Amino acid sequence: MTCQRRFHSGGRFPPENQTFTLYAVFRILFFAFIFTTLTLSCSRGTPSDLTTAPVSAGSAGWAATYGGADSDDLAYSIKQTDDGGYILAGKIAYPSAGGKITIEFLVLKLSPDGSVEWQKTYGGKYSEQARSIQQTIDGGYIVAGATWSFGIRPQELWVLKLGADGNVEWQKTYGGYYGDAAYSIQQTGDGGYIVAGGTMSFGQIEMDSWVLKLGPDGTVEWQKTYGGEGSDLADSVRQTNDGGYIVAGRTESFGAGQGDLWVLKLKPNGVIEWQKTYGGEDPDKAGSIHQTDDGGYIVAGETKSFGAGQRDLWVLKLKPNGTIEWQKTYGGESWDTALSIQQTTDGGYIVAGETRSFGTESIDAWVLKLSPEGTVEWQKSCGGAHWDWACSIQQTNDGGYVMTGGTMSVGAGVEDIPDIWVLKLRPDGSIGPSCDLIRNTDVSGRDSNAIVKASSAAVNDTDAEPQDSSATVQDTDVSVNVLCSSATVE
Repeated sequence: MTCQRRFHSGGRFPPENQTFTLYAVFRILFFAFIFTTLTLSCSRGTPSDLTTAPVSAGSAGWAATYGGADSDDLAYSIKQTDDGGYILAGKIAYPSAGGKITIEFLVLKLSPDGSVEWQKTYGGKYSEQARSIQQTIDGGYIVAGATWSFGIRPQELWVLKLGADGNVEWQKTYGGYYGDAAYSIQQTGDGGYIVAGGTMSFGQIEMDSWVLKLGPDGTVEWQKTYGGEGSDLADSVRQTNDGGYIVAGRTESFGAGQGDLWVLKLKPNGVIEWQKTYGGEDPDKAGSIHQTDDGGYIVAGETKSFGAGQRDLWVLKLKPNGTIEWQKTYGGESWDTALSIQQTTDGGYIVAGETRSFGTESIDAWVLKLSPEGTVEWQKSCGGAHWDWACSIQQTNDGGYVMTGGTMSVGAGVEDIPDIWVLKLRPDGSIGPSCDLIRNTDVSGRDSNAIVKASSAAVNDTDAEPQDSSATVQDTDVSVNVLCSSATVE
C-alpha cells in the first residue's frame, strides 16, 4: 500500500494487490487511489528540493498531529519554506449533509516549531485531493492533484496557484471525459511549472503517463502522453540541470514482468531522450526520483521481484544515461516500500516510506539514511500500535529532516480514522530521549539484479483545454496535538 492508493474516508484500505491489468478493474482502482471517495543546484530563480544551507551544529526535533475527531486527514507532500517553516498539502474528508462524505484539498502553513500559521481547504460539491505542493519564487505556492467538482467529468487534473497567505491567485483544471490526475508538480527555471500524473482521457488504451508544461499563468506550453497497450503512470517529475525533465513511475506496457519501475528522460520540449524499465518477473515500481549532484539520478520505490520479503523498499542509483550504478533492496519478511527520496548535503540520501517488517503491531513509517553508496547509516521506524506511514520527506536547513504522512496511532481521531502527522527529526533521525515514537531498526541493503530494458513508449500530443475553476476557499480548524519535542542541542 502506498500514499497513492491508501484511503477511504472511513479509514478502510484497498486490496493489497496493486497489479491492475484488466481495464474495468483498473478504472475502479484508478478512481479509488486518486480520490478514494468511498470513502510530492539552482539559484533562487530555479527551485530545488535539495537543501543547500549549511548544516547546523544543533537541530530541534518535534512531532505533532493535525486533524479532527470526525475527519479523515492525510498529507501527501511537505516542503520547508523560506522562513524556516513548512507547507504541506493533502486532503480532509468529513461527513456532510445527506450522509455524504466531502473530500477537499487541505493546505497547512506551519511555523518552524510546528504551530499552525494558517490552514485552508479548497473544494467544491464533490471530492478533491492535493498530491504535491511547493513554494514558488514569489513566496506563494503551487499545488496539484485532482478534482471531481470542476471541469469535464468525471475527474480532472487540478492546479492551484496560491499567494503567500493561501488565497487563490489562479486555479485551472486540465482533462477530458475519462479521468485524469496529477501526482507531482515543480516550478521550473522559467517561472512555469512541470506536472506529471496519469490520464485515461487521452491514453492509448488504458492509462498513460501524462506530462504537462505550464506557463506561469497556468496556460499549457506543451502536453504529452507516454505509454503503450497496458497501464502506465508517472508518479514523480523533476526538472534536470540541462533544462529537461526526469520522470519516474510504473509501466505494464513494457519491461521484464508484470509491471516495472519506469524512468523517462525528456528534453525541454517533452521529446524522449531515453526511456528504460527496471525490474524482474513480479511487480516493481517507482515512487520518487531526483537528479543527483553528479548529473545522475536517485530513484526509490518498491520491488516484489527482489529482496527478502513480500515486497522490499528499493533504491537505484542511475548514471546520467540511465544505466545502473548501484541498486539495493531494504526489507524484511513482510512488506516494505519507499515513497520519497532526496539527496542530502553530504552526498548521501534520505528515504521514507513504510514497513510491516520492522514496525510495532501493524505498519510503521520507516526512515533510512543512506551513504552515497547505499550503505545504511541509520534507520528508524516511527509509529504506535496502529497504522502509521510517511508519504514525503525533505532535509531541512538545520541538517535535520521533516516528514509527513498519516497516523492511526495518535491524534484526534479514533484508530480507524487517520490524522496528519509531521515529524521534525534531528540529523541522526531522533527527536529526543523522551519520544517513544521513534525506534531503531536493523536491516542491511542487499544488492539486486534488475533487468534493464529500453522501452518504446508512444508519445502523443494531447489537447486538454485548461478551464478556470471556482473552488470555495475556507479557513479550517484542525486541532494540533504536540506528541514530542526537544530543545535545540548546542
